[in-house]
Amino acid sequence: MAGPQQFKATSLEDWQRSDQYHNSFLIPQDDILVAAVKHCKGQGLPDIAVSTAQGKFLNLLAKSVGAKRILEVGTLGG
Repeated sequence: MAGPQQFKATSLEDWQRSDQYHNSFLIPQDDILVAAVKHCKGQGLPDIAVSTAQGKFLNLLAKSVGAKRILEVGTLGG
């Protein structure tokens, strides 16, 4: 009988690759969002925004619970 299977912790790079892969065919590119991100980077703002997939998921969660209001704290660049 084989021993217990070893699992490797998920890294930030794993999540970034997953987002990039899923975004490539599930979420159409938003040219305005691309321009806003480019502008924020050009102004030296830190790259701390949620990914497009994470934003879509947050939207889905809010809709699924019937949220009438949502407070976003810390919009940073937009």
